[in-house]
Amino acid sequence: SGGQKQRIAIARALATDPKVLLCDEATSALDPNTTHSILTLIKDINRKLGITVVVITHQMSVVEEICDHVAILDGGVVVEQGEVKEIFANPKTAAAKRLVAPNGGSAARDLSSFAPDDHVVRVTFNGSSAAKPLVASLAAEKGILVSVLSADTRDLSGQCYGSMLLKLPADLDEAKQAAAYMRAQPGITVEEVTGE
Repeated sequence: SGGQKQRIAIARALATDPKVLLCDEATSALDPNTTHSILTLIKDINRKLGITVVVITHQMSVVEEICDHVAILDGGVVVEQGEVKEIFANPKTAAAKRLVAPNGGSAARDLSSFAPDDHVVRVTFNGSSAAKPLVASLAAEKGILVSVLSADTRDLSGQCYGSMLLKLPADLDEAKQAAAYMRAQPGITVEEVTGE
């Protein structure tokens, strides 16, 4: 219906002069253009009318586009909450990592295919650090090569955020040097990844 049902429901809710507008899966089953239109409407309501909007969704793209804060639920329990840019740039819980990871976390789930002594790390970056050639500079400056298992970047509130899963060299000293080099870069965090 081109989002007409959503627009009518929003108009009805606004007629009561609410302080909070609850949007439960407001964009599910809509095409991308209609989704964008509805999200723009919701953003406008929030900013122009000063109404708090609570969005319930399984679509992380919706969270990225219109939310300032997010709460991640797992089994009906809030397991992580905070600013969207912080959660997306540096998810702490396994549930948050699954939701915001590239390819829905499929690379992290496939870690079982690696040997127990493989060194796999998740590198997260934000702001200006996202534009720097981290893997290339590691190779050029330290002579250490790493394998990129997955990578993803996102624009959140006008800043670039992202993450990579990297397989470090088998040699433990080289792996430690690579991790230390990356940790020393501003705006970069590095954490070891296990079979989450």
